[in-house]
Amino acid sequence: MIRCFVVAILAGIVGTIANSIAINIMAGAEVMPLILSFGRNAVAILIALLLIPIFGRRPGVVPFVLGVAVLTLLPSLLAKFVFGAEAPWGFVLWVNFIYALVATIIYAACYRKKR
Repeated sequence: MIRCFVVAILAGIVGTIANSIAINIMAGAEVMPLILSFGRNAVAILIALLLIPIFGRRPGVVPFVLGVAVLTLLPSLLAKFVFGAEAPWGFVLWVNFIYALVATIIYAACYRKKR
């Protein structure tokens, strides 16, 4: 179980780095303040922890698809409605999709089902 937490935390951090780079490329924002933001990393890690129950309860490709969907939608809703992001919905969804895809790939690559 500790391994799952560590992998989810790393997945959230690396996903945030990918998200920050995407924001830099698409909007020209400074990348290092985005990467080093405690708040962004904390939210990304907390959301990435959802991969643990998602992967733990379902077989096959379902957890991957569900993980990408949840990790795209939840941070997008938080960005718009809690943190007041002024970017258009398409932009917010796209950069959070990048976070979700990278984080889910990392978690899936390291995930081991208990036998």
